Amino acid sequence: MGKKISLGTAVTLILIAIAITFTFTTVFSLRNFNEKVNSITERENMFSKFTEIDNNVRINHNGKIDEDVLMDSVAKGYLSGINDPYAKYMNPKEYAAYLASIGNTVAGVGISVSMDTDGYMLVDSVYESSTAASAGIVSGDLIVKIDDINLSSDTFAQAEALLTGEAGTKVTLTVRRDNEDTEMEITRRVLTPTTVFTTVFNEIFHYIRISDFSESTPEQFSKAVETSISDGAAALIIDVRFVSTGIISAAAEMVDKMAGEGDMLYVEYGDRTETLFVSNARETDIPLVIITNENTAGTAEFFAASLRDFGKAKIVGVQTGGVGSLQEILKLSDGSAIQLTVGKYILANSNVGWEGTGVTPDHAVATPTDYVIDLSDITFLDPGIDPQLAKAIEVASSSVIFEESNENPEENSSEG
Repeated sequence: MGKKISLGTAVTLILIAIAITFTFTTVFSLRNFNEKVNSITERENMFSKFTEIDNNVRINHNGKIDEDVLMDSVAKGYLSGINDPYAKYMNPKEYAAYLASIGNTVAGVGISVSMDTDGYMLVDSVYESSTAASAGIVSGDLIVKIDDINLSSDTFAQAEALLTGEAGTKVTLTVRRDNEDTEMEITRRVLTPTTVFTTVFNEIFHYIRISDFSESTPEQFSKAVETSISDGAAALIIDVRFVSTGIISAAAEMVDKMAGEGDMLYVEYGDRTETLFVSNARETDIPLVIITNENTAGTAEFFAASLRDFGKAKIVGVQTGGVGSLQEILKLSDGSAIQLTVGKYILANSNVGWEGTGVTPDHAVATPTDYVIDLSDITFLDPGIDPQLAKAIEVASSSVIFEESNENPEENSSEG
């Protein structure tokens, strides 16, 4: 049976509880107050020092001060002093140019060209599904006239500029093939850049080069993977060396195609976290090897590390660049803007990030120093002179052997 307490004792306990609560609340409030006071004091000291510098300069400086340049310099100086390597200030003109660049779409006929010895325009390649491809233009064709401009070394640049323009507008090309000229009217349209390139080594190791993670890259990547598998690929080698740009959501879509179900990436904002990407249950079952180097950074690092985080890939190469934080651009009232780091990316499965440290490869292979690896044309890739590619093929081969040994364990068993 419970012991009863007197009314006086109950009142005393309640008063003690109130006192304790009040004490803790007061201490916490005072601490917050002190922190705010310190912050205000520090700001007052900072502005006081700036005011003192400004007064001295305006009194003693022998020269004219451009107020716009001064304020831009102050803003840049402030951001350079907050220990954020990605922080930057953009004046109104710079910010407007930035907005134009990210919203800009290029419209053209869909060819890449170079100048031949006669000053004509040699078609090096034709973009798939472009209007030039639809018109029948192929690599090796010569363009000898564009609209009213006859091609020569003097007019080449002027004529080349006419290949791009506003979407829906037309341009007339005179195309020479087998010494026969054909005039074609071609409509410029928005171009989808090719960012995924493929080739095959040793007949069964399909190589996929990713040059950027753009909005169109996931679709190109998905098509390359499916084509490789249907063509009998035993393993995929994915090369993201020298890739430091791209949209992280595009990389997440590509990881989702290959990985199984689970959280993929979250961002750590100081004292809170937020999940950014989640992979669904679908999974592409094929061994993966990813090649990285010291110039692999940002989105490409996430792509490689996340696939390994899901147990889907091995990484060959060297430590990557270590760019793994989230930046936000904040517009200011005068049309300028500042970029700040607001969070750090964390891989969901291993609970580790790569900001400042990079991604460590499973198989370290140094980047050659005696020659430059050129990935602009993958047809020239040679494992004989590219040690990172050679190691990737070796690892891919080991993965295939491992897969086969699991499927046929009796072939590897021995009787004693």
